[in-house]
Amino acid sequence: MPSPLSPVALRSRALAFLSRREHTRQELYEKLSSLGGSAEVINAILDEFAERHWQSDPRFAEAYVRQESRKGQGPLNIRQSLKQRGVDESLIAEVLANEDWFEWARQTRQRKFGEDIPADRKEQARQLRFLQYRGFSSDQCRKAMRKADD
Repeated sequence: MPSPLSPVALRSRALAFLSRREHTRQELYEKLSSLGGSAEVINAILDEFAERHWQSDPRFAEAYVRQESRKGQGPLNIRQSLKQRGVDESLIAEVLANEDWFEWARQTRQRKFGEDIPADRKEQARQLRFLQYRGFSSDQCRKAMRKADD
């Protein structure tokens, strides 16, 4: 284990992490503790950052959902990833509810396979598996496989 950094050095490292991208409180805690910081010092730093709105789990969750949904990831994969990053379950549910997942599933299918809905059952199954792998629910996948006017 590395020699512990001073509180000032830990604080500057935490700021450097946040200047690159948003982090959850848990991610920052883990990074700072791997640098040898004590729990009390790290929690004090993270409390200050939250108070100053430099670190915000809700802001992280919103940005993460926006980023991943645009990459074609579905709500099931995003939920799991946010849980692993230490985001509260109620916050995850709230942020995920703000998106039209049926539309994201349709767009993801279209980007990968084009506008036309396949008539072949084997190809339909392949496209459904792709959407499920991406983290869309069965309902979202089925709706994405229908024409827009259905």
